[in-house]
Amino acid sequence: MKLVHKVLDFKVDKVDDEARTFWAVASSETPDRQGDSIRADGWDLGNFLKNPVIAWAHDYSQPPVAKALEVKVEGERLLFKAQFPAPEDYQFADTVFKLYRGGYLRAFSVGFTPIQSEIARVETNGRSLAGTRYLRQELYEISCVTLPANPEALVAAGLTGPAFPGKPRLAASPFPAHRAAAEKALAQSALDRLVLGRLRYHLGRVS
Repeated sequence: MKLVHKVLDFKVDKVDDEARTFWAVASSETPDRQGDSIRADGWDLGNFLKNPVIAWAHDYSQPPVAKALEVKVEGERLLFKAQFPAPEDYQFADTVFKLYRGGYLRAFSVGFTPIQSEIARVETNGRSLAGTRYLRQELYEISCVTLPANPEALVAAGLTGPAFPGKPRLAASPFPAHRAAAEKALAQSALDRLVLGRLRYHLGRVS
């Protein structure tokens, strides 16, 4: 049966820097830009929980960049707690973690096999679409990705329990505007290298 990918775009809220974790929303029942929606109570998580790794861009030939410590359904959302390896263990995964923490990456994608679905007409972004409403589906994997499809906010740490402790505050920079611009440029450069590396990899596979 065909594996379906659905991407959601969300904002990172609170991050536990010491544990390198945050809570995220893998999917919600809100229709995406294609008019598709996924019933939260229809998820079959059995096989995923046996190997809860989180890939980069559905690239299964590379090591995972994170793992899901917990997965749960809460209301209309499928939630998971992502943990990333230490910088010395996997530098690329550390870059991905920092880009989520800084808000330069915002999306995750679920890969699943539909078990039961129906056609449903919905209104989204002022358009009437005949989308698919997935009623029952088996979760195969979760991936970190760059391109969003669902307009709802995704990474939502602190959904349960107290907020994670943060790092001690650094002294204020005498040039805050320059510092902010420099941090943004560095993060954008890291993201550009990340995307370029993956493009080169995939182009090499098809050349």
